Amino acid sequence: MKPIESRTERLEVQGFAPSVVVTPSTDRRGAPLVIVGHGAGGRPEPHCERYKELVRGRGFILCTAGRAMDKQLPEEERGYFYDGHHELGKEVVLALDALAKRYGDWVDLQGSIYGGYSQGATMGILYLQQGGAVEAKTAGILLVEGGSAEWTIGLAKKLKREGVRRVEIVCGQTSCAKAAKMSKAWITKAELDVATSYAEGAGHTYGGPVAPLVEQAFDRLVADDPRWR
Repeated sequence: MKPIESRTERLEVQGFAPSVVVTPSTDRRGAPLVIVGHGAGGRPEPHCERYKELVRGRGFILCTAGRAMDKQLPEEERGYFYDGHHELGKEVVLALDALAKRYGDWVDLQGSIYGGYSQGATMGILYLQQGGAVEAKTAGILLVEGGSAEWTIGLAKKLKREGVRRVEIVCGQTSCAKAAKMSKAWITKAELDVATSYAEGAGHTYGGPVAPLVEQAFDRLVADDPRWR
């Protein structure tokens, strides 16, 4: 396993703005994958930068873009959003296809992690529950400040059948934390591993006091997967 320089690259996705990809810092074949969805008005670049801190060169990071909110602005000033979970699902499938074509067996699409923030979390869980967990070969789900209220026992059982092994929900707002507490009960009854974390008073963010909770949640998601060691 040879150390190499990790790169941040743009990946053309048919019908969508380019995704951002961060490559591993080793040439090991079959590197694992994290798929990332940002919040409404956000951009893929800062989320890829945040996940670089979590992944630490061990795997690929694929950060989807969504649709531009104001095409009159220069590209670097535009915010992006996901125009519904069906659109997000279509984008993820096309981005995964483009990823596989570019990087071949360097990337392992099996057992991926889906990480979503705010709208990327809410739209992400809606997409995953409608077949997306199979399409994206998802093993772990990390939801930050979104997607905490969408759970039922039936949904959790379905995702478990489709290969999801663990769910992590991280909150910085009271509303998110209350919903996460209820959802944890449903997910637990479905016998799917789950943990919730709450940085009281932190607000709607994945930074500040929420940041170390996200890092701990990610480490728990990948702890049993030897590809991440």
